[in-house]
Amino acid sequence: MTDFTTSLDEITHPALVDLVKYWQQLDPAPTIPNRQQFNPVDIPHCLRHIVLFDVGTDRPRYYIRLAGSLVNPVYQKSITGQYLENILDEQDREKIIAQFDYTVTHQQPTYMASSARTPSDQNLNYERVVLPLTTSGDKADKLLVGINFFNVRHHLIDRPRFKL
Repeated sequence: MTDFTTSLDEITHPALVDLVKYWQQLDPAPTIPNRQQFNPVDIPHCLRHIVLFDVGTDRPRYYIRLAGSLVNPVYQKSITGQYLENILDEQDREKIIAQFDYTVTHQQPTYMASSARTPSDQNLNYERVVLPLTTSGDKADKLLVGINFFNVRHHLIDRPRFKL
C-alpha cells in the first residue's frame, strides 16, 4: 500500500502548484528535465518550500543538497548536508522513502499529503511533491521537492533565530 499518488491534481498550496507548473514547462530531455534547466530565479516565491536532493548511485539514498527556509526550522536545525533517512522519525521513514524511491525508479513525479513526527515530537501535517531531475540525461539522479507544512506558524519561522 502506498500513501502517495502520481496524480498532482490534489496539490493545494499555491507555491507547490507553481513549482509543478514550472517543472512541467522544462524541456524533458529525453524523459525528465535536466537539472541545469532548473533556475531558482524563475520561481523565487517557491524557494522557501524547496528541498533539492542528490540521489545516491549504489542504492537510492537521498542527500540533502539544499533546504528552504520554511523547512529547516521544522527540524530545528539546518538539514543541508544530511541524508533523508537520518532526519526522519522511524515511524515515518518507510512511507516517505517509498515515495522518493518510486519517483526515482519510475522517473515520475509523486504527491503525498500526510503527517510526520518532528524531532520535538510534534505531529505536523504536510503536502509534498517529489519531481525528478537528471544530470546524466538517462536517469533521475536529482530530486526537486516542494513541501508545505500546514500547522506551522510561519510568522514564528521568520524570526531571526530561525534563519539558518
